[in-house]
Amino acid sequence: MARLGERALRTGRRSAPTLLALAFLAGLALASVAVWSRSDLDVFRWPMAELALHGHPLLVYSIHSGIWRSDNGPLSLAPLTAVVAAVNALGWQADQPLRDAVVLGVFGLFALAFGREAVRGVEAGRGRPLAHPVAVWAAFLLAPPLWIAMISYDHVELPLELWLLLLTVRQLDGGRTVAAGCLLGLALLTQTAALLAALPLLLLLVARRRLRAAAVLLGTAAIVAAAGLLPFLLADGRDLIASLVTYRGQVPSLGGSLWVLFPHTPVATFIQHDDALVFGGAAALLTWLAVRRGGEAAPGSPRVYALMALSTACLPLLAKSVWPYYLVDPCAFATIWWLARPGSVVSWRLYVPALFTMAALALQVGAPALCASLTVAAGMALLLADLLGVKADAVPAEARPPERGQGDRELALG
Repeated sequence: MARLGERALRTGRRSAPTLLALAFLAGLALASVAVWSRSDLDVFRWPMAELALHGHPLLVYSIHSGIWRSDNGPLSLAPLTAVVAAVNALGWQADQPLRDAVVLGVFGLFALAFGREAVRGVEAGRGRPLAHPVAVWAAFLLAPPLWIAMISYDHVELPLELWLLLLTVRQLDGGRTVAAGCLLGLALLTQTAALLAALPLLLLLVARRRLRAAAVLLGTAAIVAAAGLLPFLLADGRDLIASLVTYRGQVPSLGGSLWVLFPHTPVATFIQHDDALVFGGAAALLTWLAVRRGGEAAPGSPRVYALMALSTACLPLLAKSVWPYYLVDPCAFATIWWLARPGSVVSWRLYVPALFTMAALALQVGAPALCASLTVAAGMALLLADLLGVKADAVPAEARPPERGQGDRELALG
């Protein structure tokens, strides 16, 4: 009987990841149908994929709705176009809830890959395999900001971007700078906001006087991104530049933006055209301050993810138009930092991803802008306090506990 019990336990452990993956994909598809509403996928990305499918892949940025355009890179259009072709072949293209559910089911695979890579990041910080990796994987897959982004807004490119960014960190940590640069370039081709997550990686290399590695990382990423955008620039440069760069100047301050509190002021006038300078400059300044005053860190350490959470949180705090899915990146990076730190996971660091999650929920229900902004600011303040007060983590060797079982129990998560 004991052997049968052990065999059943081993079988359950082997099947748990498969069951979690299937439940996650099915949940995405069912939730999409249950709460379907017209989103950016229907307004921009699906028509863009249709245009590409009908022989005009380099003119996709000509599609817009009034002043609104798709400001995402073209990389996610490749798998999306394949999904559109399959949906059209099945004759489902007129059923928008059904076709969106298919898209979410397919792009949910990237969310699974992101979650697995996040688990690797936690294990790298802990310096050992986790006793219950499926529980940690579930913590990333069930994060409310991710579900809000994918279900309510159909921003299916976000898991792809996160997966590429985490792969970038792992390659850089392994000394493979060129590979890291290529992955970073692909992340930029998914979302231009990925540059905020890249800032800590670049500044850490500069602070450690690894200027050649910083140049290789930045240069390779720039070459890959430029190579991906060049065909679109040559075919329809005006629409490409308008979508990825200049159209932000026409977008008003709205949603959960802090700047709605300052209408008809010089501040509002400046933010109207240059909010990217504000949140980008704040990300660079805060990251550099944390790197120089709080100690450096090796790529792949928990501290790096704290820096990435801090820099990406500047977007939902200081952009002139703020949406709940802006919290996906900082929440994911903060969760890795929280779980990867040596010691018990029941600590004050839990409050950082919790605060970012609360901000996303507040934006989703239409809470006042000040409420969401203060919540994001509180999470950033906790991150910055930790980054300035704690020296760099020497992982994995110094973090390894004397007894393996003790460390595994710390991350059991029930």
